[in-house]
Amino acid sequence: MFEYDEQALIEEAKKHCEEFLQKEQRSLATFTGDSSLRYLPASKLQRFLLDPSKGILYLPLESFLDRKLDENQILWHIYYELALYSDWKRQTKKYRDRKKDWQKEFDHMTSYLLARIRKEGLENDPAYEPKIISNYVRREILDFLYQMDKQISFLRVLQMCPIYREKENFDKIVSYMKQTGKTMESISEMPRHRAFANSFLRIELYKREPMFDECAENPFDKKIFNQPFFGFIHDQFIRQINNGHGIIERDPFLRSFVFPTFEQLWKQEIDEMMFYQSTGQKEEQGKGGKGSFEPSKEEDMPDSLESTQEEVEKILDEMLEQQDQISESVQNAIQGKLDLETYGISQSDQQLFQFYSNKMKPEREQMRQFWRKLIGDAKKEISVKKNGQVKGKLNIDSFIHAYPDFVEAEKKGNYKNLPIFDRYLLEAQADKLPERIEISFVIDNSGSMNASKIEAARKALAVTLLSIDDFNGYLKSNAEQLNQKIEVLSETWFFGSKYYNVKEFNDKNGKEKENSDIIRSIVKLNAADGATDDAGCLRKISDSITPLQESELKKGKQIKIIFEITDGASSFPGAAKEAVQELLSKNVEIYAFQIGKNNETNEKIFHFVWNEGYKQPHGVIIGEQVEKLPKELLKAVGKNMQSAFGR
Repeated sequence: MFEYDEQALIEEAKKHCEEFLQKEQRSLATFTGDSSLRYLPASKLQRFLLDPSKGILYLPLESFLDRKLDENQILWHIYYELALYSDWKRQTKKYRDRKKDWQKEFDHMTSYLLARIRKEGLENDPAYEPKIISNYVRREILDFLYQMDKQISFLRVLQMCPIYREKENFDKIVSYMKQTGKTMESISEMPRHRAFANSFLRIELYKREPMFDECAENPFDKKIFNQPFFGFIHDQFIRQINNGHGIIERDPFLRSFVFPTFEQLWKQEIDEMMFYQSTGQKEEQGKGGKGSFEPSKEEDMPDSLESTQEEVEKILDEMLEQQDQISESVQNAIQGKLDLETYGISQSDQQLFQFYSNKMKPEREQMRQFWRKLIGDAKKEISVKKNGQVKGKLNIDSFIHAYPDFVEAEKKGNYKNLPIFDRYLLEAQADKLPERIEISFVIDNSGSMNASKIEAARKALAVTLLSIDDFNGYLKSNAEQLNQKIEVLSETWFFGSKYYNVKEFNDKNGKEKENSDIIRSIVKLNAADGATDDAGCLRKISDSITPLQESELKKGKQIKIIFEITDGASSFPGAAKEAVQELLSKNVEIYAFQIGKNNETNEKIFHFVWNEGYKQPHGVIIGEQVEKLPKELLKAVGKNMQSAFGR
């Protein structure tokens, strides 16, 4: 019976935590810069667990309950855990390359320590092998950087969330830090260089600087540019946080102003160490006593809820792996590792495609971030009005704005007409998403498409088709969280004097066929098809829509979008306009982009087909600035996907 009650209590706490997190979703998204990140309480966890591949931060519910944390405290812990998350995402490789970036410092301190060992005549002692010393030095410097990162994390939370600077909340943070061993007393038990690195957070917590009794000079007594040492470092950290800076700006600053003192104190430790011969077991003594070459354990306290240094490294590894993971088969196709000859794709075709793929990497990465955010927003439940409520709940924002009126109403005892209530209560409801989205690219391959137009169209197609492929990958990995299967399919048509399908909707065909069609869409665009007859192509697409699909388009179960790229006016404008109108009547979204220099007559024809007589224009004239095409096409695709997922 007791176990049942305990489990019921945990389930109730879990539900309350989920409701609280849902309420704070917007604040968390603002802080992390990632609205797709989800937060799930886990009853058996003792500390946070971030799973980048699933986009989930698992919260240690049991630890929250044991500590009897209130909502503000829970939120602080989440902020503190994710304070560097946005920078991790932006600069994942930079964080993982720190070992290489700080190699000069590793080598210098390793040489310094080995020289001290040689001075003692112990260079042949197995306990002091260069590899052992090198590993020790590497650990110490990486631990220094980890402590500085935690300092930035702490300051970023206080800077972005001023509520935690208030005494009551700050005192609770101090209490937690004491529980995890971050006290002034613990500083005195550390070697000087470690004590120095750990002092910054203690000074923030306890508002006093530690004593370094055995140092000729307390490092915090120094001045930089005539400013107190700690005050200068603190102010520069705050400035970097306010400017949105990260590791790119932080590490050079640390190397110039903080690490030299750390290194100086460390060298003092090494100079004072007493070394002894061993029989396979290293022995040395210094400030830290026997075992000073052992890994630092100060910050890996069992009571800490936050990830350890090793866990952070694992998170970064997973994030880097995820970022580098395109579709393996697509990547192989890009690099020419697949035999696509049976699909009519030669090695030279693959190389040309790789050229355009590499050209558009930055834009593709931007779209990846857009897709992640879009899926994250789609995961959220939407709020709908629950009828039958007379007054509803008090709206805090409205209450603040109407406070003078409230004071007057209080005198009269009549609050009836005050605009301070939500007139309806909102209840959560799962958002309904389309099951299938079809995107058709209709591309002008007529003889008037010159080299610059072909170049722009190839870039636009390459990044858009690959981005859609990325999007499908994200949709597949998030299918469970979205509670439904969604697929986004693309096809490509070329038109000139005639029209033909270059890439099919490969919903049932293999991945190699999809890759081949993507490559073909790029490399076969060559201005070899005569005139500009888009009407027949648009009519063909319209005719392919079955009555069932038309019904599902109307209901929103399916979405169909067409993007046309042309360099001139339609050869048969009347027929083209009829085709556009027919597609619109079937709930198909359709847009056109005109690129290249055009005369007044052609522009009038373009506007007649795409813009005249509609509630909203469907044609965009890019003109001679053809290099804008990829950006404009991606923007249009993104806008339509946002609309589709926001229904």
